[in-house]
Amino acid sequence: MTTDSSAEGSWRLLTEADLPFVYHLITKVDPRWWRFSRGGLEPSHVLQTTRSAAAGVMLIDESGIPAACAILTDDGASGTGTLDYFALPNPHAETIARRLAPELIAAAFSGASVRRLYHERFENDPDLFGELSSMFEVEVTYPDFALVAGRYENRTISVLTAQRFAEWQKVVDE
Repeated sequence: MTTDSSAEGSWRLLTEADLPFVYHLITKVDPRWWRFSRGGLEPSHVLQTTRSAAAGVMLIDESGIPAACAILTDDGASGTGTLDYFALPNPHAETIARRLAPELIAAAFSGASVRRLYHERFENDPDLFGELSSMFEVEVTYPDFALVAGRYENRTISVLTAQRFAEWQKVVDE
C-alpha cells in the first residue's frame, strides 16, 4: 500500500487532448514503453500507435496535473488484452499509479471482453501495480531483450486472469 497520503489522484478516459502528454510520457520512459517507442520517437508514428489502442485512461494528481497513463491494446475476440501502464519517473506519480492500479484493472475487466490481461515490462521498470503485482503470473521472459540505460535488460510478459483478479478483489474487500 502507498504511504504517501498526499498522492490521491484520480483517473478518466483518455481524450485526443491528452495525446501531447502521452507522447511526453513515452519520451520520458523510452525505451521502457516498448510497444510505442520501438519504432522510434517520431511524433506522428507514436501518436498513430496511440490512436490505434482499444482504450486508454489518464491518471491525474490531486492538482489535476497528468501523472500517468494506461492504454489497453490487443483486446478482441480472443478475450485477451495488453495493458501498457506507465507513470512519470518520479515518486509522486508512481505512488498515484500504484494506488489506482486496482481500479484500472477492474475497469479493464468490466469494460472490455477481456478474460486474460497481459502486462509487459523490463526487469528494472518501477512496480506500478503494488500489492496487485504478485497476482500476475509470468508467462515468458526474454533474456537481454534490449539495451536500456546502458545495459541489456530482460523483458517479461505476465498475465492476470479475470478469475484470479476477482479472487484477489474478494480477499481485499473482506
